[in-house]
Amino acid sequence: MAGLSRRLGEAMRLKPYYYAYYASILFMASGVLNMLLYPITGIGSDMAILISNLLMAIGMTIALLTTIKYWGWLIKELR
Repeated sequence: MAGLSRRLGEAMRLKPYYYAYYASILFMASGVLNMLLYPITGIGSDMAILISNLLMAIGMTIALLTTIKYWGWLIKELR
C-alpha cells in the first residue's frame, strides 16, 4: 500500500502521507514481536497481551487513516 499510495500521491500532488504506512508497519511488527517474546521479557502475560494489542491497534488505526486520506476520493466517486 505504501508504494501504491506513494505513486498515487505523486500523481495527485499530495503530501507524502505514505510514510505513515511505515510507522504503521513498525507498530504492528512491535506488537507481534512483543507477543512472541513476552515469556522471555518477564512481563506478566496479561500486560504483554495488552501492550501487544495496543501496538497492533495503533498500527491498524494509522494504516486506516492513511488509506482513507489517499483513497477516500474513490468513495466520493461511487456516490
